[in-house]
Amino acid sequence: MKLQARRRLAKKNKRPVKSLLKALRILDKLGDCPSGSGITEMGDALKAPKSTVHRLLVTLEEAGYVIFDPLTSKYSLGNRVARLGEQLNQQSPLLTFGVPMLEQLTRECHEASHLAIMQGTEVVYISHEESREPVRISFGMGHRAPVHCTALGKAFLAGFSESEIWMLYKNRKKLARLTPNTVTSLRALVAEIAIVRKEGIAYDNEEYMPGLRCMAAPIRDFTSRIVAAMSLSMFKHKMTDEKKAFFRDALKHGSMELAEKLGFLPASKRIGF
Repeated sequence: MKLQARRRLAKKNKRPVKSLLKALRILDKLGDCPSGSGITEMGDALKAPKSTVHRLLVTLEEAGYVIFDPLTSKYSLGNRVARLGEQLNQQSPLLTFGVPMLEQLTRECHEASHLAIMQGTEVVYISHEESREPVRISFGMGHRAPVHCTALGKAFLAGFSESEIWMLYKNRKKLARLTPNTVTSLRALVAEIAIVRKEGIAYDNEEYMPGLRCMAAPIRDFTSRIVAAMSLSMFKHKMTDEKKAFFRDALKHGSMELAEKLGFLPASKRIGF
């Protein structure tokens, strides 16, 4: 009887705390709203009562995770979130080595660079470096985008087998279309990923956003697993044939340098090669 009781208690303890999940969703939502968000729009986005959202926001505000602007009646992320980001930066080798690499890549190419990880069928941006151009491209930390129509996402898919890609999308024949250039056929995507594996570089030709072109390279760790991807983003008129070759070489060099810092050993440096 005691054993059964312990099992029931263990099963019960594995249930997620719903209020905590809602609070985390609020932080995610605020991360997507640079100008802040009000209680009404937050409630609509989370499909939660305004009273519940208000209580959670007040609690998060008291803890320093959100701040309230009385002039606009909007909430935004607080300094405790920034502090966590700094602590993550110090603790994560990917960010410790990746941030300087983005700075170097942008300095060399004069274009925005991004570092992302993959979660499900989305890429999550974990760091970025803006160019110094008057009109800039930048996807901030926490921004999410579909895997199938981004260069970063395709770089990740290059580490999947064909069957694994089909399983990832559960044999869906059509993928979400974001622009006229978005590849919506899973079969066509699988064929494109085969080319990415061969060349080591993935491209986004205005597939995620009109007027925007990107290229990305995978980053492997000491297990040879793709753990991140690094990209360059620019307006389409800047991707000339001459610059494309320069960008590609710089990106390959930067991604490999970062991979080696994470313990990856390329074939050319292994014993016997």
